[in-house]
Amino acid sequence: MNNWIKVTFGVFITIIILIIVFIVGAVYMLNETLPEYSGQKSVQNLNSEVSIYRDNSAIPYVYAKSKNDLYFALGYLHAQERLFQMDLSRRAGEGKLCEILGNEAISFDKMFRTFEFAKISKMHYEDFDEEIKAILISYSNGVNEFIKNEQNKYSIEFDVLGYKPELWKPYHSVLIAKLMAWELNISWWSDIALSHIIQKLGIEKANEILPTFDENGPTIIPENLTNISNVPLDLVEVDRNFRKYIGFVGTHIGSNNWVVNGERSESGKPIIANDPHLSFSAPGKWYITILRSPEINVEGVTLPGIPGIVIGKNQNISWVLTNVMADDADFYIEKLDSSKTKYLFNSEWQNLTIYEDTIKVKDSSDVIFQIKKNHRGPIISDIHPYRKMYPNNQQNNVDISMRWTALESSNEMKAYSKINSAKNWDEFREGLKDFEAPGQNFVFADIDGNIGYTAGVKFPLRKNNSPTFINDGTTDENDWLGFVPFSENPKLLNPANGFIASANNKTIKNYPYHISNIWEPNSRINRITELLEIKQKHNVEDFKKYQMDFYSDYAKEIVPQILNAFQNHAFENDKLKEVISLLRKWDYNFIPESQVPAIYAVFYQNLLKNIFLDEMGESIFNEYIFIANIPYRVVKKLLEDNSSTWFDYKSTKRIETKNEIIRKSMWDAIKYLSEEFGEIEEWQWKKLHTVTFKHFFHGQSKILDFILDIGPYKIGGDGTTVFNTEYSFNEPYDNKLGPSMRYIFDFAEPNYFQIILPTGQSGNFFSDNYDDMTKMWLNGEMLKINTEESFVKNSNFELLRLVPTNN
Repeated sequence: MNNWIKVTFGVFITIIILIIVFIVGAVYMLNETLPEYSGQKSVQNLNSEVSIYRDNSAIPYVYAKSKNDLYFALGYLHAQERLFQMDLSRRAGEGKLCEILGNEAISFDKMFRTFEFAKISKMHYEDFDEEIKAILISYSNGVNEFIKNEQNKYSIEFDVLGYKPELWKPYHSVLIAKLMAWELNISWWSDIALSHIIQKLGIEKANEILPTFDENGPTIIPENLTNISNVPLDLVEVDRNFRKYIGFVGTHIGSNNWVVNGERSESGKPIIANDPHLSFSAPGKWYITILRSPEINVEGVTLPGIPGIVIGKNQNISWVLTNVMADDADFYIEKLDSSKTKYLFNSEWQNLTIYEDTIKVKDSSDVIFQIKKNHRGPIISDIHPYRKMYPNNQQNNVDISMRWTALESSNEMKAYSKINSAKNWDEFREGLKDFEAPGQNFVFADIDGNIGYTAGVKFPLRKNNSPTFINDGTTDENDWLGFVPFSENPKLLNPANGFIASANNKTIKNYPYHISNIWEPNSRINRITELLEIKQKHNVEDFKKYQMDFYSDYAKEIVPQILNAFQNHAFENDKLKEVISLLRKWDYNFIPESQVPAIYAVFYQNLLKNIFLDEMGESIFNEYIFIANIPYRVVKKLLEDNSSTWFDYKSTKRIETKNEIIRKSMWDAIKYLSEEFGEIEEWQWKKLHTVTFKHFFHGQSKILDFILDIGPYKIGGDGTTVFNTEYSFNEPYDNKLGPSMRYIFDFAEPNYFQIILPTGQSGNFFSDNYDDMTKMWLNGEMLKINTEESFVKNSNFELLRLVPTNN
């Protein structure tokens, strides 16, 4: 027996030693893949030496002797830190995911090949002027310097998937910009979903739940301002699966930004702030950079794959972004002939453009399929998800085409080149002439104290100013007439109230052209406006608090409806009585430690089901609640209307009232929370609502999730708070989307700016900089970046020198 114990113990020790050896070897190997932050690299395609200083957060300060060398260095940096992220996005846009992921990505590749992202990006690149081409070539050379000569530094994802990245081409940066436009394209969902509802329920019933904007709500350009110059006053399931697969989750894709002028700031200079709301992932979207050359002096955040600062500042101006929520895509029901090669247009049969494309699939046969398009754009019927959602529906016989502004000619690369070096309002506006998709609200400030706003977007010019549904494509009646001239885009300079704010709310009243009907509910903009108006002068610390605000103006409007439903109503038990008491005392702050946000959120989730599910059916219901801003706005409208026919269950003979539906929803919520957590004191919001920054490999194994994911962490807020912590109504209550970075700049301190990311600069999970900003982000802390050259060069920063091979 003792011998058996000795043998067993010996085997156990041997296994432990082998595990330790494996871990040590893995650690050594992974350490070898970390980017080099110091030393000297001899590189090709560089004209002069470039110095790259990195601080403790791996934020690079890049000094080059020419603009093109600067962009070379930026390409090299992006490849060092985020090559897998860049390559995955590029492959998605090109429709080449199957080459590394196999059959599971076929539907995604078909979708993006049908849109011809790669082909269109190449065409746009060829139309660029020589200066922009030179920037993209320099950037590509920098990326490729790393790809060709630093193969031992590839992150582990390439080894796991068993492939090496292809060389970066200049048009790939254009492709990445198109993919960002796709992530922010809401029309793809809303037009189709609302058309389905009308098809099933009829226009009269559907009219009650179509999104309308509160005409009394704030607009970005206030109605009462008189100093506005030149503003005229006269594929769902496939795409949803792709977004989940690639990490583009969440639909409150928007942001907050605001600026105050010197009269409204304690420093006497403008202060500007931004927190773009995008899907969470590890690594995150942005990469912070400071760029210096004789022509360029700019800093802020970049998107890996694209040369230039997207949000940030230079020596003279600062600019920040939110999504316009522009309705920039339309859908058309086409009539094809029996051969499916012609389409009827204005009583004549026109030839479709048809060609075959081939998808290479890892460990499987090639997939050959047809791409069809007409004068509007691609025929999307075979790739749009309604085919799978409604397999027995007559709509399967319908052929639908799509027109989208991002598939038109555009030059966002030129726009950003001009913006990065703009010195004033006029030069900034000149740059925005070339910015078309994704449509953005650009808020601006400069060193002279000016503040301004411009819609950087290409608005389709339509005969019908409310294109909410799928159009008849057999005539030109619903074709676009062109585009609204940039000179007529909404803009605002130096408003009398001393501030400008946008939160994906309505842009302007009485605008002669259609912008959108899919704006966010007023909750965030109401709260931001309240915070900016509550005191005369603000400082940077105020702005930090505003960005962390968990107050819901939306909940403030919903809770009285709950309380009214239980007024003079006998409480069935003490638990219900306590719940109503807590709601009466609530200050509408979604604090993680509080039980009331959990009660409210679970109630609201059940309210959606109890209002819509029985009449819509599960498929259309899930489609309808996917774009969260639509049910948010519609539910508020229905609750204000006591006579809505939606407050009824088809399964019962009697007609229920609004208050009955509200009470049923609260009872459902109490039952759920009691079963999950027990007594009320255990119902804290933080137990339901957490955030995890997920790696692309998330879900493959619990061990990988533990190693690669960042989180989970408790978090407050919801989709209606300034600190937007959206969760999907389809998959409550995990936080999917929110501030993808926070940025604040006070012109009184021109050499500093404050910024934070949700994760870190590095895409290598073994790096200390993979998640070193997360806890600061959670706590509302920010890095204060000193950009003075003397400070940088005299600090104990690591220095990497890129030297031309011929020197």
